[in-house]
Amino acid sequence: MLGWDIVLIQEARCQEMLRQAENERLVRQARAGRAQGGFYCRALTWLGRQLVAWGWRLQERYGAAVATSMLRPAKVVR
Repeated sequence: MLGWDIVLIQEARCQEMLRQAENERLVRQARAGRAQGGFYCRALTWLGRQLVAWGWRLQERYGAAVATSMLRPAKVVR
């Protein structure tokens, strides 16, 4: 018959093995998700930077014209 301390050691070992297996599963899942989303993340990052750059260029080109037109009073239509 096994002593109580042996049973507790076996139980702790089993819990540790389950924890390690769960950790390995989460690591594999995270790596798989990163590999699938890599292209899309890079594409969306590029698109976001391009939109910001285009926005800055539009503000530089038309920003002064819009700012002065906003200072004029609105036309009243009767």
